[in-house]
Amino acid sequence: MIYVKNPEITEVDFVGLLNKAKTNLLSQLDDKKIKAIKSSPVGFETMVYEMMCQSSKDTDFDGHIVQTGAFAFPDIVARQYFGVEVKVTIADKWVSTGNSVLETTRVKGVEKIYMFFGKLGGEIEVRFRPYQECLYDVGVTHSPRYKIDMLLPEGKSIFAKMKIDYDVLRKEQNPIKKIKSYYRSQLKEGEELWWIDLGADEAPVSPVIKSFSKLEKTDKEKFITEAFIYFPEMFGNSNVKFERAAAYLITAYNAVSSSLRDAFTAGGQVELKVKNNKIYVPRMIYNLYTLANSIADKINVLDGENLSYYWRTKSLSKNRLEQWLKLLDKNSIWSEGKIKLSDVFKSGYDQEK
Repeated sequence: MIYVKNPEITEVDFVGLLNKAKTNLLSQLDDKKIKAIKSSPVGFETMVYEMMCQSSKDTDFDGHIVQTGAFAFPDIVARQYFGVEVKVTIADKWVSTGNSVLETTRVKGVEKIYMFFGKLGGEIEVRFRPYQECLYDVGVTHSPRYKIDMLLPEGKSIFAKMKIDYDVLRKEQNPIKKIKSYYRSQLKEGEELWWIDLGADEAPVSPVIKSFSKLEKTDKEKFITEAFIYFPEMFGNSNVKFERAAAYLITAYNAVSSSLRDAFTAGGQVELKVKNNKIYVPRMIYNLYTLANSIADKINVLDGENLSYYWRTKSLSKNRLEQWLKLLDKNSIWSEGKIKLSDVFKSGYDQEK
């Protein structure tokens, strides 16, 4: 049977139920039960449920409390409106890994959730508080998950940092996108997120990290093409000009390289004909020349948000290629007389047409 919230039952009533359940639970946490919970933590959730049921006698919650099951969120539901997410640790600390930020298994109708946390290490204690008030950060296992701190000061939650209400974020069509945007805004130069939000049409990322040299030839060329587009600073003179490309190699291709520079620059100079002039260019510029068509095709299908982010611009031009060519010349330290890097690219593009 599905129960709905009685409008006369308030959150204060629910907190009162949790207080009573906490008191009853602590009174029954003897050494035998603690030992059993330490060997099988799921037993703590069942005990919380039983104490809530016991504490609900002669209240409007009596008969309306359900333990939802292993894969549902939250663990316990009262009147199909209030929820309890149960956590327990055998360590002497109040922190833990929480649930997925996506909340795809959230029980329909549940609006108010409390965290009920048992600490069995050191002095045995139990605390509860509103769910969103003890989520301080986001970590990554197989998917982005909240991090819990039951002692988190008021106003220090991840939602306060992001300046968005928890109930607003959880109802977003793509909450990870908002979270990703926030963390990107906090990155220092040379840093990058190693997890990404996958669209419905994208394959899951493999957990295996491989060497760049072990990638298929087509993937190597695809990466180099994308790196030329996303990171025009590679044509500059900074001693960290390949750092963002190296981070992108990890996040997008699950690959690493101890000598990524060589993937772009290895080889001697090459003769090219540009604007009716024969010139010699470094191998990296020759690679730009040979990949000109691939770059021109790719730049129009890449995600616009990613382009804006990597190019550090708030808006994209209708002509992405021209915008990129301006970035290319702006970042480049190479020129040959009046021939600019964009001229080499255009020559390669015309050559392959």
